[in-house]
Amino acid sequence: MSALQSIELPAGTLVISDLHLDAASAGGHAAFLDFLRAARGRPTLLILGDLFDAWVGPAHSRLPGAEVVIRALRDASDGGTSIWLVHGNRDFLLDDRFSRATGVRLCPNGMLASGVGVGRALFLHGDELCTLDRSYQRLKRIVRSAPARWLAPRLPDALSLGLARRLRGASKAALARKPAATKRQQAGEVELRAAAAGASVLICGHAHEFRDERLPSQVRWMVLDAFGGPRDLIVVGAQGALEPGSSRQFVASLAASRRPTA
Repeated sequence: MSALQSIELPAGTLVISDLHLDAASAGGHAAFLDFLRAARGRPTLLILGDLFDAWVGPAHSRLPGAEVVIRALRDASDGGTSIWLVHGNRDFLLDDRFSRATGVRLCPNGMLASGVGVGRALFLHGDELCTLDRSYQRLKRIVRSAPARWLAPRLPDALSLGLARRLRGASKAALARKPAATKRQQAGEVELRAAAAGASVLICGHAHEFRDERLPSQVRWMVLDAFGGPRDLIVVGAQGALEPGSSRQFVASLAASRRPTA
């Protein structure tokens, strides 16, 4: 396993995943912007990848939707919230330029955290758990290779954005053709990665379907809904308790608490 960023997550930390924001459009981000405002004052926010639906580098950063999100993340960082982002399969080209613009710290290979649950928790995006999808894993190694990562930000904007659209279309078509069993995250891989990291909990996204189960090895495996789903949020409570919830309810409850009483 590649080197992991290791930190301690304090009580009050928020964890979300799979927002799939459109960098091209300034609309459609209201729920995330509301969530960032509601999270103001929280010590840490961890995003488990696919913040954007596609990201090829500087070309995407200059689009109106990306500019809105970058400003909002910078405001949240400047407000005192420490924001960490694990690379997803859609936004693995987010780099130091994005980090400097937003204050968000990037974790390309995942994060290992203490102060969470019983022992340590491993945070991943979750696509690396789909080990039966061998064609995807081969493609992943190619597109994340050093030459590909060097080339991507140097392409002209029109070419890189066009390439991103074509790759996204090809990915959707290929995904539709694959058997469901091939696309599933594998519990055995969860146990292997947790053991290698010395973690008792593995938390990820990618599957867009909530899961919270104890595997035979006693590793707790948690998968978040995509952002906007019914259980798309984990809050780190007192003594490191992991409390699944809803980002919408989190925003609504905070708004209700701020309403003046009669």
